[in-house]
Amino acid sequence: MRGFFADPEASQRVMEAIQRAVEISKAEGIVLLPWQKLKIFGFKIDNLIRDKIAEVDVLAADITYPNPNVFYEIGYAVAVGRPVVPTVNVGIERAVKRAQRTGLFDNIGWLAYENGEELARGLRDWPNHSWATKYVSRKNHAQPLFVLDTLIKSEFRNTIFSTVDNAKVEYRSFDPDQVPRFTAAQAVTDISSSAGVIVPILSAEMVDCEDNNLRAAFIIGLAHGFGIEVLAIQYGNGPAPLDYRDFITNSTFRKETESHVEKFSADVLVWNQRAAAPKERLSDGLLSSINLGSPVAENEVQSLGEYFVRTAEFSRALRAEGAVVVGRKGSGKTAVYFQVAASHGRDRRRCVVDLRPASHNLSELREAVLGVVSAGVFDHTIAAFWQYIVYMEIVLKLRELALPKSRNDFGLQQRIRELEEEFSLDDTMVAGDFTSRLERAVQGIIQRLASLNSAADVRSQLTNIMFERPLPRLRDTVHDLAVGIDEIVLLIDDLDKGWPPLRVESHDVSTIKHLIEVLNKIQRDLSKREVRFRHLLFLRSDIYEKLVAETSDRGKYNIINVDWSDPEQLRHLLYERVINSIDAARRDEAWNAINPDATGGTDAVSVMIDSSLRRPRFLIDLCERTLSTSINRGHDVVEPADLAEGLRQMSLYLVSDFGFEMRDVAGTPEDIFYLFIGQPSILSEERLRELLASNELGIGIDDTIELLLWYGFLGIMDDAGAPVFIYDRAYDFRRLQAERKKRSDQAAYAINPAFLTGLN
Repeated sequence: MRGFFADPEASQRVMEAIQRAVEISKAEGIVLLPWQKLKIFGFKIDNLIRDKIAEVDVLAADITYPNPNVFYEIGYAVAVGRPVVPTVNVGIERAVKRAQRTGLFDNIGWLAYENGEELARGLRDWPNHSWATKYVSRKNHAQPLFVLDTLIKSEFRNTIFSTVDNAKVEYRSFDPDQVPRFTAAQAVTDISSSAGVIVPILSAEMVDCEDNNLRAAFIIGLAHGFGIEVLAIQYGNGPAPLDYRDFITNSTFRKETESHVEKFSADVLVWNQRAAAPKERLSDGLLSSINLGSPVAENEVQSLGEYFVRTAEFSRALRAEGAVVVGRKGSGKTAVYFQVAASHGRDRRRCVVDLRPASHNLSELREAVLGVVSAGVFDHTIAAFWQYIVYMEIVLKLRELALPKSRNDFGLQQRIRELEEEFSLDDTMVAGDFTSRLERAVQGIIQRLASLNSAADVRSQLTNIMFERPLPRLRDTVHDLAVGIDEIVLLIDDLDKGWPPLRVESHDVSTIKHLIEVLNKIQRDLSKREVRFRHLLFLRSDIYEKLVAETSDRGKYNIINVDWSDPEQLRHLLYERVINSIDAARRDEAWNAINPDATGGTDAVSVMIDSSLRRPRFLIDLCERTLSTSINRGHDVVEPADLAEGLRQMSLYLVSDFGFEMRDVAGTPEDIFYLFIGQPSILSEERLRELLASNELGIGIDDTIELLLWYGFLGIMDDAGAPVFIYDRAYDFRRLQAERKKRSDQAAYAINPAFLTGLN
């Protein structure tokens, strides 16, 4: 056997162990070439390394100290079909935690060792430790571009995404803010199905730069191995990894970034027309034919309608005159958003204004306003701001719909030119996306506020700026351009995505309250002009809970809750995804292949549903992990061990990353679940409080217990000794609280089974 050993030279102890393992292996007929032994004189090191990987039987790669060069080599080896054995020296402090950080190795695992002898023994048995994917996807011609998103939505990142939007190329993305862990199996699926890939390389001062650049390195390696074009773009001229520094494009200002991304996006549309190369390693088994789609709705816009489950809540959203659609992260709010937009958009007599900011600086606006005015003027300012934003977006959409009609209508051409001059609709305004326009409006108000001296000046100036001319004229323009339009439908999603972590402030919630009130006011104002206006605002459940808590009239909002509590509905959702890509004659066979009998007299899907917190995103993710494990093990059907491995991966993900969701909302530590490691599945009130008292929580113990119940980490034991979680009470938290208080100090708490494997 011939192998190549990649390591980052980050530790003398690691290098000594590798050298010792190489010596022992050589005596046993296993030739391992450390990269330091490469004869690089006269060769480009990146080409030489790629050639060596393609020649050997296996790649061993040490990830004790994660390194972009090593991650690139792993990605390249996976793509060219070489088995990979990641290795971790568990004798090094925090080595395992570092290896777990990005999630790439969740469904690969690694060979653990403490010394060269142990490493040599493990490498001797490399076929049982290696990972070689058979899970390669066919080209996604509907969404041919893949973009790696960043945790922090910086100007550099926003420029990339707004340019892609303007290029009119459909894309998929991985957003660590939505799904913190990016597994190797998911990366292979996303990259192998793409015609082009864009990855931003972050500078050292950026938050999450290390994890982002490790993901980027793995993706670039995959793209090079699959022969897929990739734009690795770096803001500035920072140092670049040796293996792919020649493939990095540097950008030093916004226009340059736009130019690079615009050209690449246009090229992707051309590359997308190429015939897909045959995938020799694509398994012909039934499991490989199952395409569950992405757990993130943004990545399946074109195909979502094929297996979207039209629930009663979706039908309500479709009919609603005005409503707030609420749900937890991963409940499918955005899927409903896209399907409502698609359904309404089929009628040419409707004007659908769909707004999803990639990020926003509303918190910055809040701070600027509160810095110079009272709460009353804050309300006045925010209300004026939202009226301007909403009316302007409607006008821009109506203008877009009117442009084709104006080709043969000189009068309409003249009206469009007049409104462009009146409202300064330059190329930046018209060609930009909602994110950039929202940012521009916020900065405009902040700059105006900076020049004012008092609250009276603010109110007076705002009245003059907003109400005396722009808003009345915008209303009139909507009425003029809406001729031939039966109704205007406004959809707003992801406003809760742009707030910084560590608690949403009450004034942020107040900003949402004013938006809802403005939408209702616009509906009344336009109805007087005989223009029908409908609106839906999509919000996370925790934001809505705060909104209700600060509103005296609890029943004033028309609420559509899309959270899932019925296991049979979730089973139907998964069934629709499983059979979508399967020939009708084999659908039952495919369902049975993914849903074998499990222990305890139940089936695999029931076990997965019970381990998903009743969230569609988690259920699809868990099923995908299980499916990829089965395929890579060469199984024809999902076996019990495959299911156990999928559950293990998902549980580890929940324990290590789900805490970030609580942190972002409530300010609790992101590792709060680690307090429960090794604890029994049932806890008394006294024991629970002892555990929580041992850590700096950020909030009180009572509030923390309520959060753990609200998020479904904890349930309460009922009179029959069975655990009851919040989804068992249709997310009625007051009902769950009442049952808990009924038991007082005798209450017992159950840890959700989804977390138990990861905790133990």
